Amino acid sequence: MKEDNLVLGPAYPEFKGKRALITGGTQGIGKAIAERLARQGAVVYLNYSQNDQAAREAFERFREAGYAAELCKAKLGAVAAVEAMLGHIHQSGPLDLLVCNAAYQEKNRGFFETDLALIQRTLDVNILANFQIMQKVAREMIDAGRKGRMAICSSGHGTMAFKGTFAYDVSKAALNHFMRCAALELIEHGIRLNAVDIGWTHTPGERRWFSEEEQNRLSGSIPIGRAAQADEIAAVIEFLLSDQASYVVGSLYTADGGFVLRPNPSV
Repeated sequence: MKEDNLVLGPAYPEFKGKRALITGGTQGIGKAIAERLARQGAVVYLNYSQNDQAAREAFERFREAGYAAELCKAKLGAVAAVEAMLGHIHQSGPLDLLVCNAAYQEKNRGFFETDLALIQRTLDVNILANFQIMQKVAREMIDAGRKGRMAICSSGHGTMAFKGTFAYDVSKAALNHFMRCAALELIEHGIRLNAVDIGWTHTPGERRWFSEEEQNRLSGSIPIGRAAQADEIAAVIEFLLSDQASYVVGSLYTADGGFVLRPNPSV
């Protein structure tokens, strides 16, 4: 499988034959993560919620490349649907790798534009669904005696304050501490959990949200001078899941092109 932005990177033979679930795995960063793991021989389960066309296209690309992949449709936040998805996956055995990538966000919804319904929807996806999935998967790993690896895709919105994304920012801040608290207990069972603080990244979702002018302005505000490609973020996640990160536990890695280094990074 070839893409213009593809960074092949190092080989991780430990992924061969491992079973990985990636939420939001058919587009953007999630798809790039799944591609990297599948290229190393992992069996990838691609979760998605509603875009059937994008999911089919992603699955066809994986199949054409000879990768072992399966689509798993389930709307995060819908408890029964997520439980059914996890049950289906477990029929083939416990997972070895988990990437909680999917998230919910609405634009132009600041403090005064946010209502309880938006808060609930955002927390349902960004916190409760991640908890539901991670706890279930961790228990199955422990029961099977597997020392699994997990990663969370977080955001600079969880460490800095921005206008217009109140519910999302609050949820990502909560998710960062969720990661630390969970990592402290999971490592007692040999399960490593880390997260990546992701900056501005070119994805289909971002291109739908922002005009070309807005994208250029945002890219220009990053010290490295551009937005990330999805595969660059995926490379960080891949490393954290690998044996090379064997001593990394409960860490929040920053991959934002230096954005946080600016004197006033929230602007």
